[in-house]
Formats: sequence, C-alpha cells, structure tokens
Amino acid sequence: MKSTMNILLAILFVAAGVGFVFFFEFYLTEKIDTVEVVVAKETIDFKTLITEDNIDIVNVKRGNEVENAIPVTAYESLIGKYASIKIEKGTQLYTDLIDTYNLVPDSAKGEFVAPVPKEWLFAVPGSLRRTYVADIYAISDSDQRLKKELATAAAEQGDLPKTAIESIDPGAEPILTGVRVTSVKDSGNKEVKESAETSEATGQVAALEIIATDEMLATLTDSLNDGFKLYVVYKFERSNDVDPQDVEVEAVEEQPQTETPVEEVIEESPEKSEKETEKAIEEKETKEEKTGKEDGDESSDE
Repeated sequence: MKSTMNILLAILFVAAGVGFVFFFEFYLTEKIDTVEVVVAKETIDFKTLITEDNIDIVNVKRGNEVENAIPVTAYESLIGKYASIKIEKGTQLYTDLIDTYNLVPDSAKGEFVAPVPKEWLFAVPGSLRRTYVADIYAISDSDQRLKKELATAAAEQGDLPKTAIESIDPGAEPILTGVRVTSVKDSGNKEVKESAETSEATGQVAALEIIATDEMLATLTDSLNDGFKLYVVYKFERSNDVDPQDVEVEAVEEQPQTETPVEEVIEESPEKSEKETEKAIEEKETKEEKTGKEDGDESSDE
C-alpha cells in the first residue's frame, strides 16, 4: 500500500514537472521573452489603403522587433493610411512603410513632387507646414499693386493693422484646391518647422514643394506666363484628410471678388514691397521736414 502511494506520488511529481515545462515553454516564455508587434497579415501593394483585414498583431522574440516599429497601441490609427511601398506578408510595420499623410506621389496617377520657388510666390502663410493642404490663387498685377499700396499706406498712417493687410482676400476662385504640401523651405533650403525650445518657426517660408501632376503644373506655369503670381492659403487640414482625386484644376480668369475664407495670417514673401514701404516712409519724413522749414521761414519773415 505504501509502495503504491509512493509510485502515485512519483507519477504526480513527474506529471507536474512536465506540465510546468510545457507551461513555461509555451506560455510563460512567450509572455516574458517576447513582445507584440504589428505585421502585414497579407501583402499590401504600394499606395493601397490599409484596412483591419490586412494587418495583425503577433508576438516576436524580444530584441527582434524592428527600429521605429509601429506600437501596438497605434494599431487602429494605421487603418485608413496608405502603404508607402509594397509591404510583403509578415513584415513588421514601421514608420517608413506608412504614408501617414498621403505625401508619397503615385506614379500610376501621374503624380510627382514639384517645386514652387520663391519667384512664383506673391504671398504664403508663415505658419504653413509640411503635410498641410493648400488652395492656390493666381494674383494679377492689379491685385499685387493694391496690396502693396495698402501696405505702404499702413506704414505711413500707422492706423491700419498689419493683419488687416495680410488677410486681404485674393479676389478670385483658386486655380488649384486641395494641394498636398510635401515640404516648406526657408531661404537656406531647410525645412521650416516649430522649434522644440521656443515653439516658434525655425525660419521664414520662402519656397514650397507639392504633390502635382502634369495638368496641375501646366496650370501654374500658364498663370505665371500670363503675369500672375501665386497666393497660397490653407485651413489647417492635414493631407491624409483629402483624397488626391479631390484636387480641382480651374482655368485662370479675372472674376468678381468672392469671399474666400482665410484662417491664417499671410506674409508677403517678395522683399520688393518692404523696400517700397521704407521708401514711402522716407519720402513722407522728407516732405514733413521740408514743410516744417517752409513754415519756419514764413514765421521769421513776419
């Protein structure tokens, strides 16, 4: 009886040991020595919209996760984004694989990155940033002169707020709408962004890069060849909120003024208007000095 009990206890201990080994190997080790990562459940083609059906969460051995891996907590935020390249099945997802703001041009749709140099720009918001969606107006010579004259008048009179000048309505329908801005550069060709220390811009906007097509670029160049300059505005949208097919191209023509909402201060980019303003101030001061001298001469004659 006692020997039978010992045998049963031995068997029980062996079973418990085997069970612990299995528990440790297949459950505890997986929890302790692995991490969860987001992977492609199936191959995702370039510029394909990511859905819940083609991504999954799996465990990999700790230390095998890729750099800049998309955290599991951001799993749902991936849905609705685009693949920036073809992603093979089983690939761990990381930031460079995801076109978060739809800024990778789709060659199949004739898209490419096009520069918009300073010489093309009449005015651009100083707070415009990469990933924003912009509308572009074509400003005629008469509209350009009007704004410069108002700037000069404000400098002379000192009673017209700067923001009142900078938010002048372009006065026409935009020639391009929903334009995705891929880069905002300063005069040194560096990206303009907010400083981490001061939260102020790291530079003044001088040039842009946008996602364009041949048709969009032709619209811009035709306007420039006709003597127009480009007036850029935006409404705080991010480019992943706009479908590239929603970008509209319209012919440039003089139209009656319409109310176009401008939600951000527009800064004059050409330096010429600043020089004209300074010249106007100097002329005004010279005129006042001359008038003062003439008054003084009349008083002495009397």
